[in-house]
Amino acid sequence: MKTGPPFAVCNMTIDASQLKSRYGAIYSPPTPGPIFCSFYLVANRDMRIRMQLYRLQGIGVYNNQSKRCVGGFLQIIDGVRALRGNSSAVHVFCGLDIRFERPVTIFKDRAIAVVQYWTESSIKSRFMLQYFFEDKSEESSWQLGGSAIPNAECDWIYRQHNCTNSEEPCEFSSPGYPGLYPNFQHCRYFFRSTDPALQIRIQFKSFDLPAGCDTHYLNIFDGPYSARTDPALQTLCGETKPDDLVFFSTGPSMVVEFISGSLPPPYNYIGFSATVLFGNNPHDRNTIGSKVDRSFCDWIFCSNSTPSARFGTPMDWYPKNLLCTFRFIPSVQSERAVVTLFSYFLESDHCGTFVEIHELGQADRGGRLLKKICGPISKYAAVGDHKSLEQYAAGPGRTLLVSFVSKSGNHVLGKTSEWLSGHFEFHNDRLLGTKILNTVCDTSFNDQDHQVSGSFSGPKIDFDSDQQLWLTSAPSDCDFILESNRNRSVSVTVQHATLIRPGEETTFWLCKTVCDRAGCACQMEGTDQKQILNDVFHVSFYSRTQPATLLSCLCGDLSEVLPITLSATNGIVQKFHRLAQTTAESDVYGFEAKYNFHEKIYECAKSSRSHAQGALYIATKRNVSQANTFHHLQCDWSVEVSSKFYIAIDVRLWDSDKSSKRVKKSDSQCSPKNTVKLFTSVSQRDKGKGIELCQNNAVTINSSKLVIRLTATGRHLRHRIFWKEVDPAGVDSAGGKIPSAIGSRMRNGMVNAFPVVLALLWTLWSHHCRLHA
Repeated sequence: MKTGPPFAVCNMTIDASQLKSRYGAIYSPPTPGPIFCSFYLVANRDMRIRMQLYRLQGIGVYNNQSKRCVGGFLQIIDGVRALRGNSSAVHVFCGLDIRFERPVTIFKDRAIAVVQYWTESSIKSRFMLQYFFEDKSEESSWQLGGSAIPNAECDWIYRQHNCTNSEEPCEFSSPGYPGLYPNFQHCRYFFRSTDPALQIRIQFKSFDLPAGCDTHYLNIFDGPYSARTDPALQTLCGETKPDDLVFFSTGPSMVVEFISGSLPPPYNYIGFSATVLFGNNPHDRNTIGSKVDRSFCDWIFCSNSTPSARFGTPMDWYPKNLLCTFRFIPSVQSERAVVTLFSYFLESDHCGTFVEIHELGQADRGGRLLKKICGPISKYAAVGDHKSLEQYAAGPGRTLLVSFVSKSGNHVLGKTSEWLSGHFEFHNDRLLGTKILNTVCDTSFNDQDHQVSGSFSGPKIDFDSDQQLWLTSAPSDCDFILESNRNRSVSVTVQHATLIRPGEETTFWLCKTVCDRAGCACQMEGTDQKQILNDVFHVSFYSRTQPATLLSCLCGDLSEVLPITLSATNGIVQKFHRLAQTTAESDVYGFEAKYNFHEKIYECAKSSRSHAQGALYIATKRNVSQANTFHHLQCDWSVEVSSKFYIAIDVRLWDSDKSSKRVKKSDSQCSPKNTVKLFTSVSQRDKGKGIELCQNNAVTINSSKLVIRLTATGRHLRHRIFWKEVDPAGVDSAGGKIPSAIGSRMRNGMVNAFPVVLALLWTLWSHHCRLHA
């Protein structure tokens, strides 16, 4: 193949798609300065551009004090940046007379590169630059096994499933390696494992940076990048022997940070190249348990000696027909073993390698198979994705057995072909509630399997537990579900909560807690309130009714709000929304709460009524109502009158504060916390199809049967519902047409003498309340 023609003119485009040859040369124009020229090199999508600079003559000088070229330069720019108006120089060269022993090599992975030449000197200047359009498959600076992070200039991430083969480890290098690396770069290389038992090893193959660590250096961090404010494990610069540069992590993550400044002559610093390998941590992952005598990998874990730890199969050589067993034995009847499988790799076909999880019976006899996982299959926990959790649990007091069987074995030392890695914990259901599987921190309580009263708290992160990877990597919701199995009410009292720390008030000013007669609410600034709430720590309470009703919400500074108590007849779900946290020092957010199952705060009256008229009352005692103590209940009634009549309903939902007056009809607003819904049948009630009334409404229903559902929330509940049968002819004569299906006609007054009856009933009820207050 012939070389392309030499170009010695200004301002031209060299397009690979228009050339017969894939390489050529660019020479300095014969015109003396001052002069400014641009050459655009355009590659095809599947190509990269390699350039080699051989000589510089009379093109400016490098000022060591200002660290820049003066009087002229030859610079190579990322063409994509130049087209977007951001033409910061990536490589800059200058010199009076430099003939490079080895040509300076520059690689460009983007489709466009711009070569710019400028000189102020009237003396003839010279340079010679060769260019090559190459296939990217030939690129020696490829980051093997890594993934480029979107919207970042030079950030990469490496994960364990690509980098566990010691024969073909992953590689990372400085931008443009083995060519000259660009000026003013800030590149980060993230190495992350979802298996806490794996260790990361970084070994440098080459290292060539300028002397001094002021502007060109490499930082290595043992841990996540968010902890980079801590001292680096090592800072590297200058020329160092690669054999001396081997680093190991103490945990499942490492970060390498590369910083470059203005590159001085002689322009021969090519940066670095290194390999990364995720392998076995030299510390045995099963050090806390008890190993069975004369066994290769059989372990026993008891709750009284090992409440929680990591476990897994050998990561090095092991024989054929390997059987590893892990027994998790609770020491008390109310405890149960919960196993979380982080990752596994089973490569043998036809279930040649498999994992079985059993719940053993009494005295470890019999039992049942919970799960069998057959190869070939692999799993890597997706940190931040809670749906990737895979958990199994035995019943209270039962032994959980995990078995790993490999028929092929692992015969190459240092090469991990098959493995199983996980975490276990013993959970006392009676004291701590029942852990809901495949969730990070969801827990349920009831008055049959758990204590009648107890406490729970927002999860404090055990940075050695399975929670650490999920609670520190992404926002999460922890649900605490409290529901009675014995027809009781449940109360939850939040005594202490830290949702912001001192000094963070200006950060979380956009959310504060405001309480009124019906509960507490999270009041936020901004238009997208749902998104704002997701960006702050907060606690919310929901009813266990269908559909669920938001009862209260807490956020921001709670010093003037707590304690707060909620009681409900149908159960409560307390949800704690926490943001991602990365260090143990930041684990100060959370709450402490008590719960209590007790007799119902209000027993709904007889559910079925068959009278021509009547009244339904809800009233809680005043002496149980205190500041920021709220009650929630739901009552269902069925009312039936003669089939010849319709039913007229008058709803009176009164303000719960003793000093306040009845809300006017014009000011009434339907709230899911305080509402009445009317249905013509139980099936309609179950489907939620009905008429909603609130505050002060009167309505006539063209049916002789009615199902009424009252939902009430507040400090002091005093609600009344009156009904009376009415003649359909009288309703029609008033001018209203009733639909054939469930229908209503909102009217200020009821027919006949119904308003007089209502006034009399209300007077008698108020007098009764005053006598018993």
